[in-house]
Formats: sequence, structure tokens, C-alpha cells
Amino acid sequence: MARRDDPSDDDLADAGGAGFALWQVSNLWQRTMRRTLVDFGLTHVQFGLLAGLAGMQEERDGLVTQAELAAFCHVDPMMTSQVLRTLEAAGYVTRAPHPTDTRAKCPTLTAAGEDLLARATPAVARSDRAFFAMAGKKGDRLVRSLRKLRRRAESAMARHDEEENP
Repeated sequence: MARRDDPSDDDLADAGGAGFALWQVSNLWQRTMRRTLVDFGLTHVQFGLLAGLAGMQEERDGLVTQAELAAFCHVDPMMTSQVLRTLEAAGYVTRAPHPTDTRAKCPTLTAAGEDLLARATPAVARSDRAFFAMAGKKGDRLVRSLRKLRRRAESAMARHDEEENP
């Protein structure tokens, strides 16, 4: 039983509201992902960008810019560039100049990157399922609600950005 002054006490967590609870769960989930990905020599951001790049390349049949990848993965463009530089040094991606936009770079998965992603993805999926199974019978509903929240938040942010920068 938690003591009243225990930081994990539900009353204290409730005082922070939904955002605080989401932040706490997100930190625990990220810790789970770090533990899973350490065996593959990847950080969670590296894995996310590799997976995002693979999905975008398949969907578009090729050409993806770093900026598009950053937007798709909701990762800061500068961080995306730094992480891709690290993945390029490791031999998992190549980055080439865009054929028509001299400011843009186009990352592409290498065979080694595809192999690493193919090995890491099942482990990440298992860890993800195990983590969200802790939500119990309503785990699927939770995931649907989170996706709905993400879509609505993306739309609201896009509208806000358009209003600020017409």
C-alpha cells in the first residue's frame, strides 16, 4: 500500500491530470522500448525513423526527403538529421541530394538497414503488445483512443500553425 507521501500515490498522480499520467506511462513505455532495442544497437528514435522511412519508401515507391520523414514521424527536423547521420555512419541508410531541391536530402534504407529493421520489428511488436496488455481487457480500446487523440491533436496543431503562419 502506498504511503500518503509516496510520489506514486494515485492522489498525487491525479493532481497532475491526464497529461501527467500520459507522460508517466509514456516514460515507462519508452523504457520498455529502450530495453528491447538495446539488443539491436538502436535507440527508439533510430528505430522509429528507420521504420518510418521504410513505410514511406514503400508507400511512395522511393523518394522521401528528411523533412518529410521528420514530419511523418513527428520528430524535430534537426534531430532527424543528426539521427540519420548516425544511421548513415553505421551503414543503415544513405543520404543523397534531392534531384531538384538543392536544400533537401533524401535518405534511403540500405540492405543492412532493411535487415536490421526486419530483425528488430518483431521484438518491438512483442514488447509493445506485452506493455499494452497490462491495460487489461480495455487495452485495444485504449490504443484506439490514443490514435484518435493523435489524429485530432495533429489536426488542431495544423490549424494553429496555419493561423500563426498564414
